Amino acid sequence: MVVEEKVVPLKTKTLNDLIRLAAATAGPQGMTYILKFHDEKGRLILGVLGVFRDYYKYYGVPMLYYYVVDESIRDSVEESNYIIVSTGEERIEFSKHPKPGLSIPLIYLASKPVFIPALE
Repeated sequence: MVVEEKVVPLKTKTLNDLIRLAAATAGPQGMTYILKFHDEKGRLILGVLGVFRDYYKYYGVPMLYYYVVDESIRDSVEESNYIIVSTGEERIEFSKHPKPGLSIPLIYLASKPVFIPALE
């Protein structure tokens, strides 16, 4: 029997907190993306996977920073492929296509990965 290790879920207080994290990790050397999926309760989740390196005896602790999408913006997030971050101010926009500014891709998963535990 194979036992999957789980990521450590870390819920962000706001969507902007999650977007700031994704924007901070975006750079010319790497590709940043945000996962989009439904959890077992049917909620729409946005999340960024990361690794907390060199934690005591561990080589790294896998983490999921996530946000449960508010019902007020759920339809907009469902239909979007990108989150656009304005570089001069903290303003975000959901879009089907990339636009000027930082365009972070939203990757819509068919289902919640098995390595993500139940979320609060």
